[in-house]
Amino acid sequence: MGDKKAEGGPGSFAAVLATIRPKTDVELAEKLSQLIEDVKVTGKKGTLSVKFEVKPVDASGSAVIVNDAITVRAPEKNREGSMAYIGEGNRLQRTDPSAMPLFDDDIREAGLDLSTGEIKEAPNA
Repeated sequence: MGDKKAEGGPGSFAAVLATIRPKTDVELAEKLSQLIEDVKVTGKKGTLSVKFEVKPVDASGSAVIVNDAITVRAPEKNREGSMAYIGEGNRLQRTDPSAMPLFDDDIREAGLDLSTGEIKEAPNA
């Protein structure tokens, strides 16, 4: 083996990739762009990895098969919690079952007479 520079060397990795795996080249560019967007949105780090498998076609060694695997580990967005109250039967609900209703529809459902203010049936009784 001689001097690689004198023989022309391997050249640019991007050029080799674009020549032998053009779809991978384009897919990597798209995934990198999406990863950058995810990092901007979340403010967290992410990774993009590519793994190449090169295996001989036959014993002569004059041809190889190149496969690739792309892995993206995108940052996850923070998920906000939701306030909930425990109701009958341990069911979660958005309203406090022990509080008096605030709105007319809620009052009617709670068994209140709007004209007299009389409680016909206590809530959750």
